[in-house]
Amino acid sequence: MDAAEVEFLAEKELVTIIPNFSLDKIYLIGGELGPFNPGLPVDVPLWLAINLKQRQKCRLLPPEWMDVGEDAGPCPAAGVPRAEPLLLLSSQEKLEKMRDRERKEETFTPVPSPYYMELTKLLLNHKSFFTPVSTETPI
Repeated sequence: MDAAEVEFLAEKELVTIIPNFSLDKIYLIGGELGPFNPGLPVDVPLWLAINLKQRQKCRLLPPEWMDVGEDAGPCPAAGVPRAEPLLLLSSQEKLEKMRDRERKEETFTPVPSPYYMELTKLLLNHKSFFTPVSTETPI
């Protein structure tokens, strides 16, 4: 399988968007999407999220495994429930906590998504893609 085929498969992964438009459900071959209501998060495939973002119709939220803003906890892909967010910790403390958790594991930590590298590349290729969510006050 070449890189273009893997990227095509990665575009089917679901991501969360916050639309700024109203639309009833969309019925596609792969299933139904929506409804879309302004300000309410909805999960859509990555290809649709990128298209809507390029047309300035939504904000894209980073996947949980890509967000340093909260304690990621155990990986949901491994079938382990996610820990409660620790909102009072700084980003550095959260990363250190995650590092310590990984060091305690006897085996490798499971990957967050089968296509995590392709998803990261596709998401970061769009400038100002994510709206930063910060609980820390800048100095």
